[in-house]
Amino acid sequence: MKPQSPETTRIFLVEDHPVMRLGLKMMLQERGFIVCGEAASESEAMALLPGAQADIAIFDLSLNGETAFAMMAAMRHLLPDVGMIVYSMHDSSLFVENALKIGVNAYVTKADPVETLVDAIFVVLEGKQYLGPTLIKSLEERITQQGGSELSLKQLSEREMEVLTLLARGFGPGEIAQQLSVSSRTVETYFSRLREKLGLNNNRELIREAIRVTYTG
Repeated sequence: MKPQSPETTRIFLVEDHPVMRLGLKMMLQERGFIVCGEAASESEAMALLPGAQADIAIFDLSLNGETAFAMMAAMRHLLPDVGMIVYSMHDSSLFVENALKIGVNAYVTKADPVETLVDAIFVVLEGKQYLGPTLIKSLEERITQQGGSELSLKQLSEREMEVLTLLARGFGPGEIAQQLSVSSRTVETYFSRLREKLGLNNNRELIREAIRVTYTG
């Protein structure tokens, strides 16, 4: 367990918006943390984070229009001791479940007060997991309103979640096949599995559900 001292805590930022990245950097430095590096893209993060000797890495989930799940999964494998925090505008259960599945230690939404991010850092330094208050509230509301439907999302594989996300972004079967470097027949198989696991009757319902869980939670 690392001592809870900002002055000895090294934090790396992965955020593609310069103004947001600068604001986070200034906020953390004002509180005594060491910002040991920053990246604006997946390629920069992959190149710089491994050598930064970071204790904590804070990731925006959307980098230049793409989700950062694959990069974060690679980082979790490469840097098992680094605390990983998602700081994102997305609060959908699909994104949260996928982040936790790959080993993210904390998930905070940008709707939370900025101090929530500081709270998350200290909790992660203690070796614990943390979910921001906005996220907890939205999850509780979804469970109350929809009963067991959210449970079915936990049955999805990482690739199935990726397919669902691409569907929500308006990609057709052919475009998804090209994006994932698989055949159109394989994509149709994913569609079939998704419909079965989510209890849906056709692709129109699947697209509607993809949009719901990805953008509205």
